[in-house]
Amino acid sequence: MTIKNVLAGSVVLCAGLAFGGAEASAEEASAEETNAARPCASGVKTIKPVVLEDPGRWTYTYNLSWCADGGTVAWIEPSVIARVHTPACRWVGRIEESLQKPPQGSSQWTATDTSEFSCADNAGKEHGVNPWVIVNFVPAGAYKITSGIDPA
Repeated sequence: MTIKNVLAGSVVLCAGLAFGGAEASAEEASAEETNAARPCASGVKTIKPVVLEDPGRWTYTYNLSWCADGGTVAWIEPSVIARVHTPACRWVGRIEESLQKPPQGSSQWTATDTSEFSCADNAGKEHGVNPWVIVNFVPAGAYKITSGIDPA
């Protein structure tokens, strides 16, 4: 989903999700095509994708793109690609995501996502984890990423 007219509200909820290998590749290609088709005189800004994982069990990838012309954000597109690599795990979903416009006097936006995976142990008991990302970014393209994985 693309967030348009983000200056109208202080918090905007957003979603972008794909499951599995083939679907994730299609989602990635679709996002790239969509970004390339949008007008953005200053050029689309993107973060280096954030990849969090439990190797062999699941992989979570967070992407963020935006366009800012003349210091004004025209659009923002966050996306999450969730891949489950074993039948012992499942994707629960995105449990919290937001975009926050900068407070007065600042140009720094904040994009956040918290998601959840659940995996069964050898006894069949499920345990959840929450991969999360916070991206602080400015219209011109600079950004800072904080991320981690917490128990659910």
